[in-house]
Amino acid sequence: MHFDSELKLFYHLYRLILGRQIRTFSALVDHMDEHDCSFVPDKVVMHGFRLLKELHWGFFRDLTSEQFPRLWGELVIPHRTFPAAGDLKRNITISNLYVALLDIHGYTRFCQESRRNLSHMRKLDEFLHSGVRRISGRNQALGHRERGDEIIVIAASATDAVKTTLEIIDSFSRRGTLQGMGVERDREEFQSVLPDFRVSAGIAGGNLTTPLIITESGLLSGFLINTAARLQTRANELAPKDSKCLVTQFVHKGFQKDSQSQPLPIHQKGALHFLDNGIVAFKGVNVAALEVLFRKKDRYREKYDEQLTILYDSLKMGRWKERIFSDLMALIIRVCEVMPDVDVKVQHEGKTVGLTNVGLIALCKHARELYENREDYRSAVRLLLDLRTFCGAVDALDRLVVDYLNRIAESYKTLIDEFEEKLDVEIGAKLDSIFKPELRATYLAAQRSAETLEKLRTLAYRSNALHNKKAVWYKLIEDAGATLNVEIYSGKK
Repeated sequence: MHFDSELKLFYHLYRLILGRQIRTFSALVDHMDEHDCSFVPDKVVMHGFRLLKELHWGFFRDLTSEQFPRLWGELVIPHRTFPAAGDLKRNITISNLYVALLDIHGYTRFCQESRRNLSHMRKLDEFLHSGVRRISGRNQALGHRERGDEIIVIAASATDAVKTTLEIIDSFSRRGTLQGMGVERDREEFQSVLPDFRVSAGIAGGNLTTPLIITESGLLSGFLINTAARLQTRANELAPKDSKCLVTQFVHKGFQKDSQSQPLPIHQKGALHFLDNGIVAFKGVNVAALEVLFRKKDRYREKYDEQLTILYDSLKMGRWKERIFSDLMALIIRVCEVMPDVDVKVQHEGKTVGLTNVGLIALCKHARELYENREDYRSAVRLLLDLRTFCGAVDALDRLVVDYLNRIAESYKTLIDEFEEKLDVEIGAKLDSIFKPELRATYLAAQRSAETLEKLRTLAYRSNALHNKKAVWYKLIEDAGATLNVEIYSGKK
């Protein structure tokens, strides 16, 4: 077929593209090779490329080699004849690709409250559409609003992903929290309309084993985006009323590598801190997660990073006998030493208990003394369970620490009933060694009175006549084995 004008070629190609007979740019060029033109067809071919992007590139339809050179190099197979055009990779397992998934807190409530003021909703929609794209574009990233209040960002470096995410979080906040990091806000024209939104975010990438799949229609799927989504869910679990950003260990390593090759203000010492959050599991996969500390009010949490790492290592090694209890107490003590002062009252076992930093520290030290030095595991674990209740009532206490406290306490609790049964057998055999004659008779009679028996049993458990308490306790831990493992699970099982 011969074409003697651009208009005829234009109509011919558009008809084939819109009819889905041509779906890729390489197929478009191959089709052109079969026909003859009396003019240079490059301009029409590039128009055809733009239409193919609109129809088939979905999330990546705005991707160009000029505006996003790094992403273009990672995501597109350029055509040898037309370097500014090409075909989108559909199955990507490259290390230089990062996905951030963000969720806006209070979006539904804002829409409900603004249902009679549609201009407010339009402003929010405009910001989600154009503002997010503008912020992402400044950082060589692609960002789009997906499904209401969900935002997805794709970047070609860890720094681009982290910086874009923090700028979006900062722009949704009425008060900037990232001064001095080279981070830009994009809120001014919406300031009078938008409330002070909080955002939870998860960022994954930088690992060849986490593929991203781009569907035929340009939608995203695969393990990479699932990982980012799980981290975002975990961030929301830890801070349902505040902004939080979790990243994988590979993102952190990529960020550190960027800081050495192309340092930016956000890489400066003290600008950000990555707090180890341990292992997050989902669907049989374990992911090492870190929280990005970017606000001044949260930076005190750096001061117990070391204690967190020690506890994680003990959990990883399964050191339930001699280390995990003590390491947990050391962590809570350190948290109470550096966190803002608290003064909370809580109802516990029919009494009002006042909770302060000093009071919680004293309880932790007492529990550690009971466990380490007195070998009074029963009382130590019971105090641990009380601490679980008390710490859960202190909103200012880091939810990450409370989460590990809850799960570790539950693991120790599973041992106590069996531990008591074994010691009760030994107590029955050693009544004469444990109790004076009058107390021996009282103990036997007290079996009919639960409260009195409980007091006497506590006395008996602390007796030096029970020589093998540690052996019994350690044997129970060995027998429990893998059932004591602490796993932080995110999302649906």
